[in-house]
Amino acid sequence: MSLAQQSLDPNSATTLTSIYGNSRQINEQVYELIGNFAEGFSSESGLVKLDTGEEIDVTSLGGMTVIQTRLKFLEGHKELIDGILVFVKNLENKLDNLLAS
Repeated sequence: MSLAQQSLDPNSATTLTSIYGNSRQINEQVYELIGNFAEGFSSESGLVKLDTGEEIDVTSLGGMTVIQTRLKFLEGHKELIDGILVFVKNLENKLDNLLAS
């Protein structure tokens, strides 16, 4: 189950982790997908297994479209989580300054 699917599941353990852990996990997923694409593209079979369990042929137009769409989705999710991370860090700094004064 991907981070995006877990974050929508209220029973998921991911909802209990910190925003820092979520940020790291989504970064790992983005780079893992890019690595899998490069590996599949350079292999003879051209097959890549996604985290959903699907196997796609990245040498075909359809396979490239799936990879591109999946990557765009993960990048959008990454931007959302990174935005929340920045908000939380700013809030922590403000609270720290408030308590220090």
